[in-house]
Amino acid sequence: MKLVQYFEKMQALPPDKQAEVFDFIEFLVVRSSIQVTIKPCLAEWLLVMPDVGLDEDFARVDESEVVGDVFN
Repeated sequence: MKLVQYFEKMQALPPDKQAEVFDFIEFLVVRSSIQVTIKPCLAEWLLVMPDVGLDEDFARVDESEVVGDVFN
């Protein structure tokens, strides 16, 4: 649906329903702005973390070796 069609549908609504739509839009803006403020904090926290889980942190498994069942 094109933006023009949204505006046409909005104008066709009674004034009280238009107010409800605007209130809902404001709610979404507030909710999304809260999420935006949380994401930079999380990003900063992740940038401070040491480099964990790099390839050199894990030993390579030589699949040519026959490994027995670890539970027996």
